[in-house]
Amino acid sequence: MDLDLRLAALTNLVNDPSPEVEAKLLSELDRVKGVLNSSTEYDDLNAALQVLAILTTRFSFRVLPMLTAFVRSAPQRELTWGGEPIVESHRKYRSAAQLIREAVDVPQTIRYVHVGALMDFLLEIWRSEDKDTSNKAGRALDSLATFKLNLFYGDPPVGARPQKEVVDYFSQMGDAQLLAHTSIALIMLQRVLSPTMEGHTWTYNAVNISRGGVPADGGVVEMRGSAIELLKRMFLLSPAVAHRELVLQAMGAATRRERPSNDARTSAMFESNAIEVLNFLRDQVPMQEMQVVQAIEHDGYWNYYHAASPLISAASLEVRDAVGKLSEYQIYKDLIGFKGIHGVWEELKGSQTAWEDRDKQRREASARYLDSIDAQTYDMWRTRILEFSKSRSDDLAMFPIFYDFLGSLAQRMPTMALELLRDHEDRVQPFVIALLNGLWASDRAEDALALVRAWMADRTKLASIAKSLNVDEKPRFELMGEILDEADREDDAEGAVAVIQSMGVAAHQFGLGHTEAKAIFLKGMRMAAKRHDARWVNVIWFSKDIRKFVESLNAAERAEVLASMAWVKKIGYEAEEVLAAIAKVDSEAILGYLMDRVRFDRNNEGRSEVFDDEDTSFEAIPYNLHTLDKVLSALPGELLRAVRAEFTPDEAGMFPYYSGARLIKAAFPEFNEAVQAELLAFIKTGNQTDIEFVIGVLRTFAGDVPILDISKEIIKLVPERSTAWGDVAAAIESTGVVSGEYGMLEAYQTKREQIAPWKDDESLRVRAFAAWLTDSLDQMIISERQRADAGIALRKHRYGGSPDPT
Repeated sequence: MDLDLRLAALTNLVNDPSPEVEAKLLSELDRVKGVLNSSTEYDDLNAALQVLAILTTRFSFRVLPMLTAFVRSAPQRELTWGGEPIVESHRKYRSAAQLIREAVDVPQTIRYVHVGALMDFLLEIWRSEDKDTSNKAGRALDSLATFKLNLFYGDPPVGARPQKEVVDYFSQMGDAQLLAHTSIALIMLQRVLSPTMEGHTWTYNAVNISRGGVPADGGVVEMRGSAIELLKRMFLLSPAVAHRELVLQAMGAATRRERPSNDARTSAMFESNAIEVLNFLRDQVPMQEMQVVQAIEHDGYWNYYHAASPLISAASLEVRDAVGKLSEYQIYKDLIGFKGIHGVWEELKGSQTAWEDRDKQRREASARYLDSIDAQTYDMWRTRILEFSKSRSDDLAMFPIFYDFLGSLAQRMPTMALELLRDHEDRVQPFVIALLNGLWASDRAEDALALVRAWMADRTKLASIAKSLNVDEKPRFELMGEILDEADREDDAEGAVAVIQSMGVAAHQFGLGHTEAKAIFLKGMRMAAKRHDARWVNVIWFSKDIRKFVESLNAAERAEVLASMAWVKKIGYEAEEVLAAIAKVDSEAILGYLMDRVRFDRNNEGRSEVFDDEDTSFEAIPYNLHTLDKVLSALPGELLRAVRAEFTPDEAGMFPYYSGARLIKAAFPEFNEAVQAELLAFIKTGNQTDIEFVIGVLRTFAGDVPILDISKEIIKLVPERSTAWGDVAAAIESTGVVSGEYGMLEAYQTKREQIAPWKDDESLRVRAFAAWLTDSLDQMIISERQRADAGIALRKHRYGGSPDPT
């Protein structure tokens, strides 16, 4: 039986309680079990999972053990497709991992029936090494913990039972097991502590989204209390700063509410939760790392600013007072504290202007700290700097004041800076650039150079050394050259990054007027080109002096730059800025570069081995250009002739999907008169391939622009009812984006109206084509109306809806 028919029949039978149906469904369940246990045929396994998803509501106790056994055994099977081993190019879409991801969806209809067993199943998949598979399980777990308004108040009401079972599940884990599941546990705990819930109801033509606050009913109070206790326990499981910051983020969910509630019990619940969390934070302040204290202070102020009651406000201020007792933290906050609260809380809450002088005050404090360092405070400040250097962030730009402080310190007290770099290399690793930058301007620059050369001999910190040379005075171009030489000795990630950073420094130095930096840039670019590495574009694109640098290049050097950019995987705004700078002085070279990408795409389609890394994605031409289109729009003839030169009749049918067609549409999104004139010139040649090319261009624009005039000229030249008629008709019938149930119908009616004047055209061929296309559109209109009417009727049957007025 056809799979769709089988699924439809099972859907109708699964709720039938009769013994005969029960026997048939059990037989089908046993058949599915046999397939999942032993089959290697991908389509059979996929079909079995679809059948099992329907049977799940009837046999919920048997489903999860079957799925668990399948998920564990599937990766060990040699899967087939059509009886043959699945070839490498198809494994992305037909693999054991893909089947396991499908298995995640199977028990969704019973996810609140067996929460514990479902979490066992999903967490096992979440631990998968396959990222897509793990993420799919993670999304299912996230949904399991999320409140659903329709279920909370359903018939019968579910309340907070699923959320309680989630909290209980994690609470029963041992410390080591809970720590191993920290990331997914925190995501789910944030969901169960959410102050809001949503519900969805469907009709045949609308979906209604309802939103409300979580009440103090249905076991919510007890569940939230247990979740907060679990978070307290999790906070102490690891001393790692990153771990504790994540737990604090989850705890924050317990302090938030949707809006003020008229229900006293609900208001009391949120107030009690917020105070409990704030009191925990207050008590943790004296024992935490500075970076954690900063996060606590930040959360304390958030609760103070949004306090819904005087008691919450008072508890928040207790956090502030506990933080205020840490004198060392006040210094940390001035130098590092990108999330710290600077100023008097009461004033900050009442006035936005109180925030405005924060950076100025911090820089003034930084200057005072520098002035206070002397022989007596030397050891204290060295210890303090090492402690502060433990702070980490995904974006080191979050530490600008500490960077400037270390740079000034290195210039004033190079002995301490050298000691930090020599004896505490690992601790100050994120701040090596700042320290070196200051040392280059100090009276111990030669000692810094000796240290740097030692690092270079060990091939360490090459990128940091290169970046430290980005100074306004006395740039060390000889050292930059040595860094490039060292980076080129081995083809490794360290060397590749060093090359890119050196190019960025050279580009900046050229902008400062150091012309010798050009040679450094070109040397680095040649090295990057050998590695097929075009990431240097991301380093220099924003330089305000990029145009000045490009203007200094001769034709041969511009050609080298473009050749190096051949390995740009996708032309984003960074690459486009560089190309636009070149286009200002050599637009033809840019057109040549883009056509090289078009040819590369066609010649290497599907060949991942041409790339040197795991990311084999390649987009020759973007769908939209934001700068280059202005350059290319002045070259309609040159661009169209270049794409036409690559066009062959055997690719005419697929031309709209090729990168050459995409280049035309990106360069001329408005299909302007200049483009139309060039296309008419191709038509007038009478050459069949030229005409096929123009038809391909018309189809590329997919009905988004007026193409009727060009289409008519083609019809005048081609034989009646030829292949070209069908291709031109396809171009005219293209609708672009439509909306509404009858959107396509209305689009076809508009097309019919647009070609109506052709019936009176002086050309016999045009009149014949108009009659032929009108008949075709009439059939399409009838068919589309039937399809839309049937779709509405089906949705009314499925979701309900009032009959149309008669």
